[in-house]
Amino acid sequence: MSVKAPPKGQRIDFRVSTEIKALFSRAAELTGSSLTSFVIEAARERARLVLAEHDRIVLDNQARDAFLKMLESPPAPNAALRRATKKYAVK
Repeated sequence: MSVKAPPKGQRIDFRVSTEIKALFSRAAELTGSSLTSFVIEAARERARLVLAEHDRIVLDNQARDAFLKMLESPPAPNAALRRATKKYAVK
């Protein structure tokens, strides 16, 4: 599967060892991609995974139950929250 390089824009320069470049080059060749396209697509996919993992909140059963309980019966607003509500209330 060939992946086209995106239009030229920002540039990222980095150095890698001979072994890493050979690894990337071989993988790019096997996929029918240019080295640049292969590295960009691999980095893009890894970035998406990292961001998805970062944006997801995973709770254990105890934390989930506590969270749901708070949603079902939240505590009464404290003084600071009441002041903030008055300060930012739309009039």
